[in-house]
Amino acid sequence: MRPLCTAVDRALRRRLAAATLAACLLGALSPELAGVVRHCRAGGVTAPVAMLLAAMFIGGFETRAADVGRALLRPGLLLAGLGIALVLRAVVLLGAERAAAGCWPDGREAPWLVVGLALTAAMPVAGAAQTWGARAGGDAPLGLGLVLTTTLLSPLTTPLGLALAEEPESGGPRRALDALARSDGTCRFMALWVVLPCLAGLLARRATRRPFDGRLRAALLPRLRLAGLLNALALTWLNAAGVAREIELRPEPRLVAVAAACGGLVCAGPFLAGWLATRRSPAPPAARTTLTLASGLNNTSAAAALAGSQFGGHPAVLLPIFFYGAAQQVLASFLPGLLRPPAATAPTCGDAAVEVPTPRSRRDFTRVS
Repeated sequence: MRPLCTAVDRALRRRLAAATLAACLLGALSPELAGVVRHCRAGGVTAPVAMLLAAMFIGGFETRAADVGRALLRPGLLLAGLGIALVLRAVVLLGAERAAAGCWPDGREAPWLVVGLALTAAMPVAGAAQTWGARAGGDAPLGLGLVLTTTLLSPLTTPLGLALAEEPESGGPRRALDALARSDGTCRFMALWVVLPCLAGLLARRATRRPFDGRLRAALLPRLRLAGLLNALALTWLNAAGVAREIELRPEPRLVAVAAACGGLVCAGPFLAGWLATRRSPAPPAARTTLTLASGLNNTSAAAALAGSQFGGHPAVLLPIFFYGAAQQVLASFLPGLLRPPAATAPTCGDAAVEVPTPRSRRDFTRVS
């Protein structure tokens, strides 16, 4: 009989977009409760940061060394994926920022939307890329390699992405991005709360391989997988509640509308760019599917945690991060049906286009000429 946690996990993953939207709706209906949870501290660590730590640890624990090895055996595909997931995505997002520079509504908070978009562009590939890749028939080892590699490189790539996002005439946001890009705190945040928990999860999986003949790890895996999914939905709930609270305290419809439009449209850009970049590629269809998904799925949980720790006085930073995260889940829910290659059906002799082979005429060697 299938364990209950495994059944619940599979049911939620089959309806991940609906579960994400339900978490957003619940956050909008309970901003006060989420505000209490958000400001809870344990040892100086806020709840969103602790939940990010748990997410990265569980992601590392779920990683199989065999899949990492398969990804490393194809360095060309892995490097192409890194180029699409980091460089192409950043170019698309930052280009959208420049194009929309004149569309921001007036106000002191509006330019801080650029900071939220920049934080989103600089984040590694989200672990949800593996879930959506599995539903679309993607290359699982390649997807895992992209998630793990971009995560381990994030202490270097995140400050670089923030430096590229600096606007020369954006005043406060420019100075904030410049300070964040040059600060050791950014590298320290990504290393301490993203990379180290992921490595700890990898080591924990290795350490639980032998005890009780592997039964300990087999018992932990389904429970941790479900806990990781519920943790991700809880982070979505917290972010939605934070946005709802900001809208309630400072109702600025134009600002919210621009943030929602930027989050949705800018999210669609990397998906489209990744699909266009890979459609003519000689890579297998499964690899092209994985590369397309990796181009648009960002770790918005890390972006929201970094925004909360560095820009607590500017709640507008969280607006585009939240709308981008919601949009990427909705778009990713439609992509599997579009990216999955059509199933090949075996031809039958009754098909009109099928030629039935006939015996080839051979020379009769028994006849004497």
